[in-house]
Amino acid sequence: MKIHYTQHAIESLKLRNIDKKLVDHCLQKPDISLPARKNKKAYLKDMGNNYLKVIAVEENDMLIVITAYRFAKDRVKV
Repeated sequence: MKIHYTQHAIESLKLRNIDKKLVDHCLQKPDISLPARKNKKAYLKDMGNNYLKVIAVEENDMLIVITAYRFAKDRVKV
């Protein structure tokens, strides 16, 4: 599946010092995937001390990345 980044996602990754390769890996092989608001999905990847969380929406044969950020593992409620 093709991955597209919104301008907001590109800027957020740069500000948060997150490599696109990590985001791609998280989307392709998430440790956890959960429904998010509206038709979006949250993809989580274990990064050791925290998770990488990617919010994306699937449209046709494309995943559109809305944002990505790291957050503490103890905040995950599964």
